[in-house]
Amino acid sequence: MSRILLVVLVTTSSLSCAAPTARETTADAASTAMSLPGMPATGEPTFPRTATYYLDQDRLPPMDELARYDLVVLDHEWAHRVPESYFDGLRSRNPRVRLLAYMNLVDLPGALGSPGYWADRYALWQFDDPNSSAFPEEWLATTASGEPVSEWPRTTMANLTDVAPRVDGRIYAEYAAEWVADQVWSTGIWDGVLLDVWGDRIYSADADAWDIDGDGVDEPDSQIYGTDGPWARGLTVAERIMRERMPDAIIVANGDRSPVDGLLDGRAWESFADPMVERDPGMDLDRYLETSAGGGHRSPGVWMTIDRLGTGRSVADTYRRARFFLTATLLGDGYWAPMLLHYGSTAYYDEMDGAGLGPGYLGLPVSEVGLQGDAGRTVLRRDFENGIVLVNSGDNAEHVYLERPYRHLQGTQDPSVNDGSVTDEVVLEPLDGLILLRTD
Repeated sequence: MSRILLVVLVTTSSLSCAAPTARETTADAASTAMSLPGMPATGEPTFPRTATYYLDQDRLPPMDELARYDLVVLDHEWAHRVPESYFDGLRSRNPRVRLLAYMNLVDLPGALGSPGYWADRYALWQFDDPNSSAFPEEWLATTASGEPVSEWPRTTMANLTDVAPRVDGRIYAEYAAEWVADQVWSTGIWDGVLLDVWGDRIYSADADAWDIDGDGVDEPDSQIYGTDGPWARGLTVAERIMRERMPDAIIVANGDRSPVDGLLDGRAWESFADPMVERDPGMDLDRYLETSAGGGHRSPGVWMTIDRLGTGRSVADTYRRARFFLTATLLGDGYWAPMLLHYGSTAYYDEMDGAGLGPGYLGLPVSEVGLQGDAGRTVLRRDFENGIVLVNSGDNAEHVYLERPYRHLQGTQDPSVNDGSVTDEVVLEPLDGLILLRTD
């Protein structure tokens, strides 16, 4: 059979099972001779870029566990709950690590715990005690009849539109942005922030019309949301203040937010390309590549994909899913955050550090994303300094012929795939991916 390599530019640039546990890396796995860059002179981390989206409120993992990742998202309250030495320890263990403070500026909780444990939220939502808040009612999302609007159980949405009533001369978007700078960024602990529920539209709101400007008339969704709507304009007001007050901060939106004027660094995608939670893998991959390759964000961009892998049809299927999500992320410049059953359980897979080769073992990309194989096939490829990434986003297995021999990783989790062998052809199952190393 003839071997064809066709590379074209891509413009779009339940059954329960025991989940794989986090793996301790070992020196034995690093037997492949290779010079592996960690952080090049540009200061941008090499690939793969790894992350964790750890939102547990009661405990933090040991420093060594979090230090495995390049991007760590933690709730902003941890800056007040643990000594600063904890964060210093993370940075000393992994000079690549970037720490983002998770925050939700949209959902006013019905109650909070002690003021010492929830210092930031007490300040933001103006709680006097666990069950009493002085937060201005004018800044809450309500209907003209006074009914609160909610997008999450036991919470009330704040009104982030740019036409919200002013209290002491400010709309809520201005107040919230100043709180981020004064209460969170001022700690000096974080490299940036991740803004949850931060999209051009709030799809989960339980009202499709509410009074955004306090004039006694409910505006429908069509007059609230959209890239040019008052909600999105209010987000831009807040982003502009944060960028002015926090010029060096990484600012990432977790939601369907359009980047504007370089104010945001990037976006996060939850349940990225995961058909088990009714996501369309091909559509998610297209949007990820289109958004991250497009304009409007601050260069070079910080993008994050998040997947929960605690359940699957089998352990082998879980490893396949992990390979697919990571390699799909590698088609762009994002960080991949694998979690187990929830956002308080980290996960780690052989492909993330090459089964012991080290962080960023693939180096930097040396090619655009292209189609691999015969025209019409669904296998995408991206080349790096020290290897290649193949992704099959289609519904059928694909036999892939390579232009030269490459080496499989020498793994411990799924040695049926990562067996260390050298090959110039592979079979990729549907929704699977593969990392292969150069042999010279």
